[in-house]
Amino acid sequence: MTKDELQGIAAQRLVKSRRLVCMWATGTGKSRVALRFLEDHPGITCLILVPEENNIQNWRDEFAKFGVDDANVTISCYASLHKHLHTSWNLLVLDEVPHTDTEKRTAMLKTVWADYILALGAVVDEQEMNSLKSVYGTFDVSRISLERAIEEGWIPRVTVKVMHMQMDDTVPMYWYMGRTYTEKGYYKVLNNQVEKAVNTYNQKANAFNKMRMLSAGNERKRFLGERKLNAIKRICEKLDQKGKRYLCFCSSIKQANELGGENAFTSKSAKSFAHLDKFNNHEINSLFVVGKLIEGQNLKDIDCGVIGQLGGTTRISVQQVGRVLRSKEPVVYIPVFDGTKDDSFLYTVTSNISRDCIKHYKF
Repeated sequence: MTKDELQGIAAQRLVKSRRLVCMWATGTGKSRVALRFLEDHPGITCLILVPEENNIQNWRDEFAKFGVDDANVTISCYASLHKHLHTSWNLLVLDEVPHTDTEKRTAMLKTVWADYILALGAVVDEQEMNSLKSVYGTFDVSRISLERAIEEGWIPRVTVKVMHMQMDDTVPMYWYMGRTYTEKGYYKVLNNQVEKAVNTYNQKANAFNKMRMLSAGNERKRFLGERKLNAIKRICEKLDQKGKRYLCFCSSIKQANELGGENAFTSKSAKSFAHLDKFNNHEINSLFVVGKLIEGQNLKDIDCGVIGQLGGTTRISVQQVGRVLRSKEPVVYIPVFDGTKDDSFLYTVTSNISRDCIKHYKF
């Protein structure tokens, strides 16, 4: 089955079920399902909801690319959902549907009606699916994993290069509670804080304890990300020397600025979208991001990805890897500290990828 045939079949499933979730790996062409449906039903009204402003142009580009009429199509951000209260449409498309899973947006969606509803997302968890069902009822679900998409040839085969590192346990340099710790020792302190916070939350699950637990986890993750600065720099320097085009996921805005300089794409960069245009126009070959460009972005001619900040959710992991899958021979570099929380983060990244696609190196 070709990718075009897959998309056509999904459009027909939407006709029959009237409610369809396409939980497809990044790069399989989820948005094309909506366009195929509109091709088969010319002239119908359609509302497409997207996460961010720049995603709107991506959709407009898709309409132009495939020559699909968008005269009756409205594309709007979830943040502007209040502008569409009590409206009715022939087709409602929820792009990156996990963004609907807030109490406020769920309430607003209950006032928006459509004959057909198409929800798109690489990963939609049980809670997000239940929220969707609470608004629009039962959905037909089409699932395409990253592994299957690669096996079927719908997206290229990716090589994941895991760069294994060890935390230093010889030089005391971190001061905490009257003692100086090595890098490895201080990580253990942070890890113990997370475990204590988790136990406290399990004993008494309330908002305060949840906040403390999440804060401790973020502090541990941030420490791991910051300690990878030199490793990420080495990887990026080699990619620069080879003239590769790449996307680097950083642990913080500070790290993105330090590594990328003017090529940083963050919420604090006033010229972020100018940098994005430069990348797509081949004026620059790298972008350094923090939680950006994970979803809904069609970046042109990417060779590699560097994941300096591993995340704990399957969605983020799949989308990070998916950003580079438009290359003919995509490569993802992941520096990790052995014997740390990176081990479980790494499993999350690689659990949907065939073992023979993963290469391990001492770094």
